Amino acid sequence: MNIFKFDSPVMQFMGKVADMIILNLLTLVLSIPIVTFGAAYTAKYYVSMKIVRGDEGTLFKPYFKAFKDNFKQSTIIWIIQLVILLLLGLDWLWIFNKGFGNVNELFIIALGVMTCFVLFITATIFPFIARFEMSIKEAYKGAGLFSFLYFIKLAFIFALEIITVIASIWYASWLPAILLFGTTTSFYFMNLTLIKGFKKIEAKVENEEAQKAVTEQNEDVKEENAEDSESALGDTLVLRPDEHTVKGKIESEKQTFKSLTFKEKIDFIKDYYLLKIVLGVLVGFFALWFIYDAFIAQKETLYSGGLLLCTVTDEGRECLTDDFFDRIATKKRKQQVNLSEDLTMSLVEGQEIKPDFSQDQNLFAYIVAGYYDYFFIDAKYIDHYIELDCYKDISDYADKYNIPEEDRYMFVSASAKEGLAEGEEPVADLEAIKLPDEVCEKIGVQSLTGEGVYVVLIVNDKSKERDDAFMDYIFE
Repeated sequence: MNIFKFDSPVMQFMGKVADMIILNLLTLVLSIPIVTFGAAYTAKYYVSMKIVRGDEGTLFKPYFKAFKDNFKQSTIIWIIQLVILLLLGLDWLWIFNKGFGNVNELFIIALGVMTCFVLFITATIFPFIARFEMSIKEAYKGAGLFSFLYFIKLAFIFALEIITVIASIWYASWLPAILLFGTTTSFYFMNLTLIKGFKKIEAKVENEEAQKAVTEQNEDVKEENAEDSESALGDTLVLRPDEHTVKGKIESEKQTFKSLTFKEKIDFIKDYYLLKIVLGVLVGFFALWFIYDAFIAQKETLYSGGLLLCTVTDEGRECLTDDFFDRIATKKRKQQVNLSEDLTMSLVEGQEIKPDFSQDQNLFAYIVAGYYDYFFIDAKYIDHYIELDCYKDISDYADKYNIPEEDRYMFVSASAKEGLAEGEEPVADLEAIKLPDEVCEKIGVQSLTGEGVYVVLIVNDKSKERDDAFMDYIFE
């Protein structure tokens, strides 16, 4: 089977995906005035449910027809829902300001459940209007029952929306593609859920109408056999005329396509499927690119350093990253070595350069998370940064490379001070080495104040062999 034929399952699927994207974008544009959201959302589901069922061949004509036909009723319902959502939002804002610990847990749980139901009703009431002719009261009744019966599935769909938002924040550079793919996926699942639920309702409606035409006795039998709360919808719902349904759409198109000349076939595909094919290909491309960029292409960081009130030349950065990587790499395709820019967000007051002390807490969090293996620190501020108390004793390296005593920075850590008897002196560790000028020149690192550069190794789960390789590399 040629998957690129217009009637192949692949092309039909891509066409549906493209249609969903177009509907999402069209609804977004028409919802900008806010007040028109209800009508736009109703029209969106009027067309999308037909697409998923394979009944609809066009988008724009039925969309704008549904937008116009349902505008008044949808707008009234949307205003009601908007007021309710705003009131719930104020309640949550009050809880956030007061603090969750200062609010009764039962109130928070009740508000959470109520919020979920309001959101679910808001999401389902407009599809009800799109599919059935009903009053506002009947629409709320139907949406309420549907939200109760399909609570878990609706929760899954909303969770998918939340995951999409989180992924958009996490991979901000991919925000448009993630939103497009995530919202389209949740939109598709929502349609499946609605169609499955509506089929049961529609079957009951048709059954009721048929039985009403026969006898009252048959109506009584039908009511006795109706299932739970869903049967309560039957006597109030009237199916909308399906004006745009084309029976055997795919088979008909196949026959039409076969009867066309080559040029007519090209025109046929261009007029009916070109936009869908292009959008489908783009969606597939972005999905694959995102998967590659977010997961496959992610590299393990073998060794990572940072500069604290220091600078590095381009040659020095290459020396400390790519060149050092060549020495320690084992799987080059998925590994790398990093060197971060100045992490201090240094301030300049007059002619004095100094660290921004407000950044120390953030810096410590990155250290604890294991993002860094070493730092180059301006000698003027070694006293300040050594207080982070997260560095290894590097006396072995000082001895190995014959570092003078005056260039060895001894520090008493907090752990060394614990459990000491009165009058007992704590043992100091050598936690920083001042780099000789020739080493600084080799690796292209200089302090901002011109007073020299210290190197420290950070306590983490990296092997000692990596530290040995790094220190040998810069001192050799």
